[in-house]
Amino acid sequence: MPETPIERNHTVTNAQTDITDKYAAQASMSRYDFLEFEAFASKVDREGYSYAVENYGPEFESENLKRSAASSEGLRGLYSAHRPLVDAWVEEVGGDAACDLHNDHVDEARQRKEDARLWGIRCTDGYVITCETQERRETLVGYMVREYQEHPERRRMPEALLRRSVPGGEWTTDALLSA
Repeated sequence: MPETPIERNHTVTNAQTDITDKYAAQASMSRYDFLEFEAFASKVDREGYSYAVENYGPEFESENLKRSAASSEGLRGLYSAHRPLVDAWVEEVGGDAACDLHNDHVDEARQRKEDARLWGIRCTDGYVITCETQERRETLVGYMVREYQEHPERRRMPEALLRRSVPGGEWTTDALLSA
């Protein structure tokens, strides 16, 4: 079983993840979905509800929650019903642990998106940039080559086009790019 960000973070205890699971169960959510909702609530606090909805809507795992959040009335209902649970969770788990759990969740969500992408660009420094579509990959490579050619030593430059057949699978090389 792969290590999760929460397991790697030594400042978060099992008791704090148990508390998170307790509040997730009260909301009829998985831990992931509860922390996704918490991340949305956090954006509401910082940016306001309308802006958070437009730019940071929750990306739930649960199909039921996805359907509920798809409409503005449904998301408003979820927010009204479950926001008090988030506040109670922060109070019980503690501010530092809540911040750590939030950050771990954001990292996990980002990694899931990266792992789900089937198209990529390996750069000359070994870094892989993932892309949602093959067309996006082609556009990005064209931009990088065109815009960065004047000072390639200061920029991450594309070396190879990559693809994988399944999310999270091994990368295979579509084409090598000449320098």
